[in-house]
Amino acid sequence: MRASQSLAESASYIAGWLKALQNNTRMVVLAAAQAQKAADLIVGHTKAPAVERAAS
Repeated sequence: MRASQSLAESASYIAGWLKALQNNTRMVVLAAAQAQKAADLIVGHTKAPAVERAAS
């Protein structure tokens, strides 16, 4: 994949999220909470639920 194509796809992805989150405070709060859960899992502050661990 060319860098310009990757950049265009990334911009499109972000634009889609911006449209979904715009003027929707509930979606913003939900997205932030999910992002925090992911970050905590990545840095090891929490453990993945048993169902998810068994799948990996």
